[in-house]
Amino acid sequence: MRPKDLFNKSRLTNMKPLFWLAVVAAGLSVVLVPLVLLDDRVLLGAPIWLKPLKFSLSIAIFAVTFSWLSSFIARGKRWVRLTGIVIVISLSIELLLITAAAAVGQTSHFNVSSPIHIVVWSAMATFISIVLIATLILSVLIIIDKAQPPLVRLGLGLGSVNTAIGMALAFLMTSGPTPQQLADYQGIVGAHTVGIPDGGPGLPFFGWSTVAGDLRVGHFFGLHSIQVAIVLLAIALALPIALRVPLLIVGNATYLGVIAILTWQGLRGEPISAPGQLTLLSFGILLSLAIASFVILSLASIRGRGRRGENWRNK
Repeated sequence: MRPKDLFNKSRLTNMKPLFWLAVVAAGLSVVLVPLVLLDDRVLLGAPIWLKPLKFSLSIAIFAVTFSWLSSFIARGKRWVRLTGIVIVISLSIELLLITAAAAVGQTSHFNVSSPIHIVVWSAMATFISIVLIATLILSVLIIIDKAQPPLVRLGLGLGSVNTAIGMALAFLMTSGPTPQQLADYQGIVGAHTVGIPDGGPGLPFFGWSTVAGDLRVGHFFGLHSIQVAIVLLAIALALPIALRVPLLIVGNATYLGVIAILTWQGLRGEPISAPGQLTLLSFGILLSLAIASFVILSLASIRGRGRRGENWRNK
């Protein structure tokens, strides 16, 4: 397979329900942009429509990516279609609830201040759990589908699994009320930030805390693992054969290491904008391990291919 074969236009629309969800979510993003700019209401220190905008963009990217990804699953089409429909329904409800909460000026996440808020938050937690399970199912179907080249199965399978891991990291934010919430209970259980209440100073658009740890950072990078895996696969297909598998294994493993470090950084209450010596040292060790692993695996691959060539010539 050549790199350009990965990006055939027909692959994007392979799973029609997911593709149209991406179109609708992208359209909603366009509608939300002027609301973010013109509506002066603020919730937890951010424009009230910013959260629905970020979620609609994220859902659009996720949906079109997995519509494209489903084109690499030749077997179990019924399962693929069913999984895609389940994802569409779940994410549609998720986006609807988030947008509706913003419209009435209420928080959608962690809010258990009234029976209706409990129902909304429980529904969101349930449907995102369903999306997580569906993503894992698609990951397994990609990995075991022998109709695709092993390299494609490896690259996309690893990226999809990493995405599922990134999605699961969101549950760290729902582990229970923070000490601040217990001290002044307002019906909020769970938080994005570690060490301070949600809503403090943050990075533009993303809102990630610049004064405390933020669990959204690792979650965000984890969710986009599949896009990184696609880039790695495209690069691998352009490399000499002996370097392809090492790049995919080391590249995806290293990216998972980045996600782990960013999550650990957030759990320690350290902002992404001010990494400490321990965080920088961790990244340095990860980079060193990545380089060493790539060199070792590449040399082993080159030698292995050389031995196979020798054996073939001696027959």
